Amino acid sequence: MISLLISLLPLGFAALGFLGILADIGPAENREIGVHLLDWGLPPFIGGVVLCAFGLLAHVTNHCHTHAAPSTASNNRSTQDL
Repeated sequence: MISLLISLLPLGFAALGFLGILADIGPAENREIGVHLLDWGLPPFIGGVVLCAFGLLAHVTNHCHTHAAPSTASNNRSTQDL
């Protein structure tokens, strides 16, 4: 999450650069500044998304394993009783 928050500032300024309202200079310079800020903001954003995805995947698999054990034990008892 920290990586995503860090990347928001350069990505926001990059969007302003692409819109041409970042600085009081010509559109070519604004676009160039936007590209540089995009280069700075995109790697932390991608890294943050990947780390969040791995964290959610780990949470879901841990959650499934924790709740799967008691239910399988009760299912095994009910099939043994039959």
